[in-house]
Parts: sequence; structure tokens; C-alpha cells
Amino acid sequence: MSAPSAQPAAPRRPARHRPGTAVLPKGRERRDTILDAATAILVHDGYALLSTRKIAARAGMRPGNLQYYYRTKEDVVRAVLERYLDRAFQALETRLADADGDPAARLHSALDAALADQRSAESCRFFFELWALAAHDHTVAEAMREFYARYWRRVVTLVLEVNPALGRPRAERRAALFIAMLEGLTLFRARRPPHELPLPALERELRALVDHLVLEVP
Repeated sequence: MSAPSAQPAAPRRPARHRPGTAVLPKGRERRDTILDAATAILVHDGYALLSTRKIAARAGMRPGNLQYYYRTKEDVVRAVLERYLDRAFQALETRLADADGDPAARLHSALDAALADQRSAESCRFFFELWALAAHDHTVAEAMREFYARYWRRVVTLVLEVNPALGRPRAERRAALFIAMLEGLTLFRARRPPHELPLPALERELRALVDHLVLEVP
């Protein structure tokens, strides 16, 4: 494989909050209150109706106080995304740590974690907003790519633990298919008519497909 050509250094990601605002407990609490308020507005009203004034009102503060922590609406949204994705990944790692030593059980534990999150109507709507934002905001799109890259690498490791005979290239492809099937399932679980489709035993079918995908060696 030829050496990659030199690439310019990636620009440093700007801070999503003002420096120093997350140092003291009160500052961290205020930031979480702001992000909770913004998340609720995104889920229930959508990005189009999101504004710093609405976020501040829901958080119980004045717009000027909010801007002490986050300068713009976009900064708030990116911080919401980063917090959500970090928590989702931490929840996955906790489930994996709690699973027994059997590799197949660990893989199914990761699947269970994702399916459990999808049963939340708010989580589904939140991700619909994120995907829409990623199409227009480079920073949101980059944060989503980073999350899914971490997610994919973790699934590759789990797949190889279950079936080392696959080899890494095939495991990488199947891990991508695993995630694509799982994320695509969100479209059928929106919990808001007419989007949700009544498909009994859908999760059972998915588990069977995952087992086939991971265990089969052509």
C-alpha cells in the first residue's frame, strides 16, 4: 500500500462553550441546564423553531446569561450533539463491561443497547433532527462521522471476537452492514404516525440476521 500523501493539518475544533465555564460545579450545572433545554426544544419543536431566546426561557435565564456559556445557537446545538454521542458511547461501553465473557453475548449486548434507545420516541426524533442538521452544518456532520467511526471500530472488534475466521476486511464490511441495518431501523420506529410501520417480531428478525451476518464464513 502506497504511503498517503501529506495532508494539511486539520483546523482545531473551536470550544463549544466559553473557556472556564465548565470548571466549577455551578458552571457545569448551568451548562447541563442549557443543553437539556435545547434538547427538549429540538425533540418537540424541531431545529427550525430553536433560538437562543427560547433556549434561555426554557432554561430559566436571560439570553445574555446564556451567551456567557454559548455564544451562538449553533454552539449550543453542537454541544448538545457532542454530549449525547459521548453519553451513548459510554452507555454502550458500560453494557459491554457488564456482559459476561462470551463474545456472542457481548455482541448481543451492544445490539440490545441500541434497540433500547430506539424504543424512545424522543430519541428517534432527536436523531432525525441530527441527521437533517448534519446535511447543512459541517461541524455537526464531522461530529456524527467521528461517533459512527468509533461505533464501527467497536463493532469490528466485537465481530472478530465472535468469529475470528472472518478476517479483518470482511469483519469491517459486516460491521458496517450491522450498523446500517440498525440505524435504518429507526425509520420504522418513529412512534409518530404515519411514519411507524406495524412490523411484529422485527427485532427478532434483526437478531437472526445479525447472527447470520457475523457467524457465516463463505
